Amino acid sequence: MEKRFHTAALAAVVAQAFVAGGAEAEIGSDAPIRLALNEWTGQHITTRLAGETMKKLGYDVEYVTAGYIPQVQGIMDGNITATLEIWEMTIQEHFARAVDSGGAVDLGDSGVVSSEGWIYPPYMEEVCPGLPDWEALKSCAQALATPETFPNGRLLDYPADWGPDNDERIKALGLPLVAIPAGSEGAAAAEYKAAVAAERPILMMFYGPHWLFSEQDPQWVDLPESTDACYDDPSWGSNPDAVKDCGWPTGWVRKLAWSGTKETWPDAYAFLDAYQVTNEIQEALMMQIDVDGIPEDEAISAWMDANSDIWQRWISDAGLTIN
Repeated sequence: MEKRFHTAALAAVVAQAFVAGGAEAEIGSDAPIRLALNEWTGQHITTRLAGETMKKLGYDVEYVTAGYIPQVQGIMDGNITATLEIWEMTIQEHFARAVDSGGAVDLGDSGVVSSEGWIYPPYMEEVCPGLPDWEALKSCAQALATPETFPNGRLLDYPADWGPDNDERIKALGLPLVAIPAGSEGAAAAEYKAAVAAERPILMMFYGPHWLFSEQDPQWVDLPESTDACYDDPSWGSNPDAVKDCGWPTGWVRKLAWSGTKETWPDAYAFLDAYQVTNEIQEALMMQIDVDGIPEDEAISAWMDANSDIWQRWISDAGLTIN
């Protein structure tokens, strides 16, 4: 962020507070706080609920569309203030690099409890006897084949810019599969629904929380349990010559901010540091937006109107108050 933001921070605009239980919110710089929007609905929900709550505190908030991996450099450069839902197993190295550089700070847990792995519809257990055991995929991969993967089966993977590593896992596990990136999270969910409607075989990399688990009945493939050794000791697991011959851990989902945030907007930093959303909030809003077709802005606005007790608690958890 430019030096003028630091200069502006000296002329703090104080928001008068009338709600008991915290300090008056000091706006700090009047420069906009830029929050990254990534490619999936849950992240939009996490981000927009925080942003709309910060507007209640008097901040100028802008939402910036950013690629999942490129956003990290944007934060380090100060062009993005914060990103509020990043997942350990798809960004771990980039996250550590940003924090170690001094250009970014770890804002802690987002509140989201994650699950990641390969999912399939229940009828796949007839096509691929032995599921959910991962080794069943060795003998039924051709049922998952497409013209671009034949004779190997297709694993519909995360979008490429999410940084998936399924090509490494597939190789390590010795499976006759090819990871093909989805165009987007929405496209992947739509393809999964279409496959279920037609009862076509499908195997997909996916995550929870997500509305798909409420509307459909996806099953998880039982991959070898994730351990630290799986990632750094080739002798661990079924393949003595490779790492990543396992599934995914229940990793962290964290927040990351530009290192100048605390100096420029002290109370906004306190809010972002304390802010946490829940799976239940996310999934309910996902259903409205992605399934019921309610526009995102409308769904978020209605939630804010109906849940003032929750967003006011987020503010008080940061030790702040609003008008």
